[in-house]
Amino acid sequence: MKKRLFLFVTPDGVTYSSPELSEPDVDNFQVLGYGEGQNAVEAFNDFRSRTAWLNDTKFEEVISVEIRHKIHEGTHFNLKE
Repeated sequence: MKKRLFLFVTPDGVTYSSPELSEPDVDNFQVLGYGEGQNAVEAFNDFRSRTAWLNDTKFEEVISVEIRHKIHEGTHFNLKE
């Protein structure tokens, strides 16, 4: 069976849209990385095996999202246009 690609994100943590801000102002998900496997569990194990730094974070919730196309095949958008 072909391996599938999963992206792993978390709603934990905060994001600043500008370094001048003293308070976080963006409510979003943070991309932690990706993994490959025949299912989300296998892909998560692959992801964890390559991201030892994850154990040193305070992230608690991780969500898997299956990716059907490689990122470089996706549509790119410019926010400044």
